[in-house]
Amino acid sequence: MDPSSGVNRGAAVPFLAGLTAALDRVVCWTCIALFVAILVVMVLQVTFRYVLNAPLIWTEELARYLYIWACWLGAPVALRRGNHIVIVFVSDRLPGRLARAMALVTQAAALVFLMQLTIQGSILTVKSHSVDAITLPIPWSAIYIAAPISATLMILETMRAMWLGAVPSGGDVPA
Repeated sequence: MDPSSGVNRGAAVPFLAGLTAALDRVVCWTCIALFVAILVVMVLQVTFRYVLNAPLIWTEELARYLYIWACWLGAPVALRRGNHIVIVFVSDRLPGRLARAMALVTQAAALVFLMQLTIQGSILTVKSHSVDAITLPIPWSAIYIAAPISATLMILETMRAMWLGAVPSGGDVPA
């Protein structure tokens, strides 16, 4: 229990760590499913175009949208594993406490950016709901919603890292 805030931080950390770990597994399997779907769609495209000489007009667009979703969902997975680009030229030369403080400031700035991405992405999603994709009968909002979902997952992961005092280094995957 933190006496200054009255919050039991001990209970929140395992919950947040468990939540982000579970979401990470779901997102990883979703990305695998998306790439398998892309493969199937592309095989269909090639088969219909070159073997049957009857091209499908929707396959390229669907593959593109699946790839967009895979990229957006892959971002929180990369963040959790420390695979995003990290510039450590300055932080590696700072003493331990100052390096941790700089990491917290960087993570706080990332939180601000991710919150804006969530908000603005949600606004764009709502505004684009009445616009349909070119060859598929789906609204653009089904594509745009990937950005705020990804940003929300990255917010949770960043909060977990900040809470545990994790400094991004590009190495280990915390539990």
